[in-house]
Amino acid sequence: MVGIDDIVITGLGCVSPIGIGRQAFQQALLDGKCGIRCLYRIQDEPQTTFYGATVDDFSGKLYVTPRKALKVMSREVQMAYAAAHLAWQDSALADASVDPDRMGVIWGSEIIPGDEAELNGAIRASSSQGKMDFSAWGREFSKEIYPLWMLRNLPNMPACHVGIAVDARGPNNTIAQEEVSSLLALSEAALIMQSGRADVMIVGAVGGRVSPTRLAFRLHDFYDQHPYDPATAEGPRSDPFGPGRRGIVPAEGAGAIILERRRHAVARGAPILASFQGQASRCGQPKTKYGGSRIAISSAISGALRDAGVEVAELDHVCAQGYSEKLLDIEEGQAIREILGQVPVTAFSSYFGTAGAACGILELIASIVGMHSGKRLATLHHQSTDPECPVQVCDTTVPVTQSRFLKISHTAFGQAAAAVIECEM
Repeated sequence: MVGIDDIVITGLGCVSPIGIGRQAFQQALLDGKCGIRCLYRIQDEPQTTFYGATVDDFSGKLYVTPRKALKVMSREVQMAYAAAHLAWQDSALADASVDPDRMGVIWGSEIIPGDEAELNGAIRASSSQGKMDFSAWGREFSKEIYPLWMLRNLPNMPACHVGIAVDARGPNNTIAQEEVSSLLALSEAALIMQSGRADVMIVGAVGGRVSPTRLAFRLHDFYDQHPYDPATAEGPRSDPFGPGRRGIVPAEGAGAIILERRRHAVARGAPILASFQGQASRCGQPKTKYGGSRIAISSAISGALRDAGVEVAELDHVCAQGYSEKLLDIEEGQAIREILGQVPVTAFSSYFGTAGAACGILELIASIVGMHSGKRLATLHHQSTDPECPVQVCDTTVPVTQSRFLKISHTAFGQAAAAVIECEM
């Protein structure tokens, strides 16, 4: 039932490896474009190769105002700002009158490692004959590093800059919980609106896992890395739930959505793309180290359906995390099968990898734009499903059958979140 106080989505913005902006992103998805490629080849004996997905055609100068703000924004913060700017434009809020005290920003974020070139001077000054002298770092760091380096790379800077840009004086917060950050940000924004404290919330997330410093920080063998093979050098693929999956494909990107009260959106004549129906988040102890928690995922799915008052049969598809990592896919696949049976599953990591905190919002946007095209989009390149992941993976694009979908996000450490979205087509 439609209510005047429903929480609706009126704008989408994305900076992704397959397209920047709603239209470009949507067309890339419909065309089956894959943004994954070879990132680095290490000259060790097996010539280890890392694969990933980067945003190659992004320039913050096209979006950030005033231009001088660029000097206090890292690449990740610029992408976050751009995604919010695109969502703001998409919702036509630039032409609307919004009470700034009733508008807020909630952003998902994570470690922002910055450009490694910014650290090279201090590293060289603290090194001798190729060895690092850590006792010299404190002394040399202050001499060699840009004074505003820390300010450029703080995880809460996206929410800060976005709030300043649109004069949002309402609630402002940053959530840094790895891949569940996006859905937790969405949930917090919805709860703020349900409590009556805001009419408009800008919700987004940014993540960057492709820099050498960020890759070095992650767990050994967590990402797709293997000896270089000329036969497959141009065709590495993320294969969520497939038997040949080789690990997470890291990515970078940012996404943003505009949430509004329905009465607020209707009053200004805004197009309504979708409505937020319900959510849940849970934590569980992984049975294997860094293997995720099936119990947490199952409980989050059940909780979101209960919160939304939606039955399994009313879902068109599941927008899965789909890490393309053996243990994590098994946990998610088993949880989906347990609660949702054979509801079709799409994993957008097959198009643009896993962008950390941003993956949830980018994947949610992908499902919305696909459904607005009348399509349940396929998981790219999927040929067969691992028997240990007993889900019905969408291997071809087909017409939608329902107006609702369920988005799942979870982490290797046992956090899980789920949200039910209804598209208004």
